[in-house]
Amino acid sequence: MVLRFSAMASRLGPVATRLRLITDRRPFRAVALAVAGALLLTTAIVALTGGPELHAKGTPAARAAKVPGPEVAAELILDEAGLVGEFSFVLYDAVEDRYLLSYRPDQVQFSQSTAKLLIAVGALQRGADPSRVAEMLTWSDDPIANELWGLVEGPVLTEELAATMGLEHTTPSPEWGRWGDTMIAASDMVRIYEYLLDELPEGDRTVILDALAATTAKGSDGFDQTFGLPTAAAGLDWAVKQGWGCCKPDRFLVSTGAIGADRRYIATIFGAWDETQVGEAQAAEEMTTVAAAVIDRIPGEG
Repeated sequence: MVLRFSAMASRLGPVATRLRLITDRRPFRAVALAVAGALLLTTAIVALTGGPELHAKGTPAARAAKVPGPEVAAELILDEAGLVGEFSFVLYDAVEDRYLLSYRPDQVQFSQSTAKLLIAVGALQRGADPSRVAEMLTWSDDPIANELWGLVEGPVLTEELAATMGLEHTTPSPEWGRWGDTMIAASDMVRIYEYLLDELPEGDRTVILDALAATTAKGSDGFDQTFGLPTAAAGLDWAVKQGWGCCKPDRFLVSTGAIGADRRYIATIFGAWDETQVGEAQAAEEMTTVAAAVIDRIPGEG
């Protein structure tokens, strides 16, 4: 201990010299020695350890700052999965009004059959048969969508609902009948679900959400629509709307839904692949991989 103290003192240089001069004054030498020793020891420890900063590094606030934010966490999901598709996706907590995951949330995408959510809202507002609206959603039925698209005046409805719902990236296709080419973003899909859950009249909300909760394994065209959220969220309450398309020249899949108790969490995943390189099965598998990572991020489900 003496040797260590001497080594500390030698590193303190002038401070140690001044203390030695003080302690040579005999009437106070014994007391001064004790005080000087304590001061030297404290100063040396602070100099060697960095003092209060060392403790600050272990505070809860500092530790929390190291938890990946929604953007970083989303990027890590894709880095670890090693997928070939191009994605944008979000996971939103409607109760806390915050994103738990956010990757390219404002990137504009083809809506595919998720545009049927807008068609459904407009059709019910215009007095359409609720059973036809429900069938369109549950089976993702294109012929019914075409019929109702005419009823709601197509692009006019899209522009009206974009304004009503506060959609910032949603625009109709320049080709009147191509409702699946409505342009939209993941952040706008979140807003659509918020509108469905909180702002629709109760009767219309029940028709739409019950239909989404009864989504069939295959669409009316025979396409397997269990990719993404329906498979990844098995065992949880969900109400989902899927979408698929090709030949632009890419292959597209979309999986959206309200997940969990009281449908608290809103998830949206867009995926795109070079269809000359990736088939339907691989694209569906990659969507489900991303969806599983998204569901894993829901508190209590990871």
